[in-house]
Amino acid sequence: MIDAVKPRAAKAKLALSRAELVAAMGYEEVKSATNGAVSVVELPRSGTGAGASAVAARASRSVVGRWWLRHPLNSALQLGQPLLERYAQRHPGKLVAYGAGAGALLWILKPWKLLSAATLVTLILRSSDISGMISDVVRKATGAAEDNLAASVPVGHPLPATTPS
Repeated sequence: MIDAVKPRAAKAKLALSRAELVAAMGYEEVKSATNGAVSVVELPRSGTGAGASAVAARASRSVVGRWWLRHPLNSALQLGQPLLERYAQRHPGKLVAYGAGAGALLWILKPWKLLSAATLVTLILRSSDISGMISDVVRKATGAAEDNLAASVPVGHPLPATTPS
């Protein structure tokens, strides 16, 4: 079955893409009621953007996301994020230049060649709470098993007792 979709005019496509881009940057177009002029105003911010919070929610549900939430660098980044956001608003060009400089420095120095793979793995795993991450995975797996068990028991019958191991 072929959907009958009307092709949009070029101006309509341009207006739609501009509106999406403006909304993604945290602004909104407001049309004047008197003369039809369009002005752009900043939307009120509520912490992080909706897109960023959706990505963060999906990442926190994965094993890697739970590992990252327990990692010490995550805490450091969360503490530095407000300062970095203010600096980026005031000096975006400098921030891009610093990022390019840091990338060039990493490319020239190649610090990953100085450390062995075993050392890198040790540094990554040692600095986070691996036992907590494993217990989260086990708790999630046993929670799903208990939910399946509860669904299979008829209403009015008690669940079988489970012994802690």
